[in-house]
Amino acid sequence: MSFEELIDRLKYRLHGYFHSEKKSVKYLARLLAFSMFAALISTIAPTLADELSSDPSMLQPVATSTESSTITVGETSTASPTPDPTFSPEAQITRPAISVNSASPLPESSESSTAQGPGVPLEVQPAYTLRIPSNSPIDPRATIHFATHIYASQPDVEFTMACISGPGMTFDVKVKKAADNSPEGDEIITGDLSGNLIISATTNRVVNLINSYNALFVSSTGGGLAGRSLTYRFVAVTKPVADPEFCSAARSGAVTTFRALQLGLSTVKGGGKLK
Repeated sequence: MSFEELIDRLKYRLHGYFHSEKKSVKYLARLLAFSMFAALISTIAPTLADELSSDPSMLQPVATSTESSTITVGETSTASPTPDPTFSPEAQITRPAISVNSASPLPESSESSTAQGPGVPLEVQPAYTLRIPSNSPIDPRATIHFATHIYASQPDVEFTMACISGPGMTFDVKVKKAADNSPEGDEIITGDLSGNLIISATTNRVVNLINSYNALFVSSTGGGLAGRSLTYRFVAVTKPVADPEFCSAARSGAVTTFRALQLGLSTVKGGGKLK
């Protein structure tokens, strides 16, 4: 066995003892190593101190010699007087005045201006995943109706503006028979109890508002609802905003038509037996 292999085996054994899973083995190995190190220090330290004390070069002080230098000052010669010099005036230098202009403020970034300004539609409108029925069965005599619950989703869009419209109809969202308009804030509603309803908030919140309180309530302004249609349009915006001009930027939308049920209105009389 070579000396290098012996060293490697010793290192492996010591590493195994020092990092053993058994606490007793690990602590005993570390205690033994510390004891050997302390014994080595206690053996070397006195020997080193004796060698240093017996060395005469360590005990002999170093003498510092000072050399004195003699400086000889020669005789000073007396200079002959010279006539007074004639000075000519310097030419006057004219310097232009320096104007210090205050630094103009840097233009704001697009993100900060968007956060402070009103909401606008995204330049590239994404496609929403919509689950809205194309028709809804209704009593041919009905003038009021709760629309079917809808579903709209777009994971890459935070804020959405939903536009709901339909000729000859009014729409009621949230609390029924009450105008729940809120033109500012994180949840904007305009046109409640009218034929042009706009809701703007986070995408999930917009859908929840449309489906809240038994869903969107539709009323006819004259005659029955059968045969009429309402339109949903969804616009991705930078922040909640309610602007009818933005509704035309929608890429995703759906139309629901109220289809009259085939109900017979005649009454048939017949005989019956009483028991």
